[in-house]
Amino acid sequence: MRKKYTTEGKSQPKKGKVSYPKLVLCDVCVREFVVISEGDRTYEPCENCGADS
Repeated sequence: MRKKYTTEGKSQPKKGKVSYPKLVLCDVCVREFVVISEGDRTYEPCENCGADS
């Protein structure tokens, strides 16, 4: 089962803002991101690797 995470995204130099995308990640892929907050569990596939188990 995966969880929804709010992660630190890429900054946009033209606008001077940093995006904080919400991603569904598995336990393996979440290690590759800077996590800001952890959300609910979900049965959706991982957005990074596509794992659905």
